[in-house]
Amino acid sequence: WRSGQRYYEELRRYNYVTPTSYLELLTTFIKLLGEKRLEIGEMSRRLESGLQKLLSTAQQVEVMQKELQDLQPILAQTAKEVEDMMVVITNDKREADATKKMVEQQEKE
Repeated sequence: WRSGQRYYEELRRYNYVTPTSYLELLTTFIKLLGEKRLEIGEMSRRLESGLQKLLSTAQQVEVMQKELQDLQPILAQTAKEVEDMMVVITNDKREADATKKMVEQQEKE
């Protein structure tokens, strides 16, 4: 009522709501309501999907962390074996170099 009164005061015209304009308003409102419901439903599905993916990822990370903890001693043992093997290979290489030098010297003589 107040906006109708203000409309009259500013423009000196009355604003009438006819049955046709009221039905048009209702039709527009129902259409807009349907669109918004679809939009909100889609956002809700996207949110639910995102939450499911987050939960799934969290579970996978938890399993991987447990596997990593279980494999940590094996990894440490393997690293020690590799280090020991590198020492052996370095020593064998020194011996091979020494033997190669001796063979080269014998070939020269």
